[in-house]
Amino acid sequence: MSHPLSRQDTAPSLRPRDCANVLRGALLGNIQDAAEAIGRCAANRDRETLFALPALREEVMTSLDIMRESALALPEADKADMPDVPWARWEAMHFSHAGSARERRNQVWSVIHELVPTTLQGVSRYRGLLCDGRDTEASRPRTAPARQAS
Repeated sequence: MSHPLSRQDTAPSLRPRDCANVLRGALLGNIQDAAEAIGRCAANRDRETLFALPALREEVMTSLDIMRESALALPEADKADMPDVPWARWEAMHFSHAGSARERRNQVWSVIHELVPTTLQGVSRYRGLLCDGRDTEASRPRTAPARQAS
């Protein structure tokens, strides 16, 4: 007796266009999820508190890496549909060990409060448009970083 899913005529087949849509959705979802995680980490925290807590600092840095890698992998056509997102900044971003720890913290703090919210807004709007323009719960940002005094 054969398993019904093992039959060739019933096995689902993804066309290249379907695969591109799946990839686009995954990359945009990665960006949105990582931006929201950063927002939760930074919410109501000042710079010193955020960087003093190792778990928060690690979560932020991991999420920034996810956002950057997903931005790099996103097709140029999709980036062109989101001109308000500064894709070049994501592509050029790196947090090297050059410079002082204070300079790196300043750079990360700036990205958290300027680049991440702009990107989250643009990606969320685009994802909403991909869902036939409906404002869905999945396409709305849940948490954006709040600007704190330094």
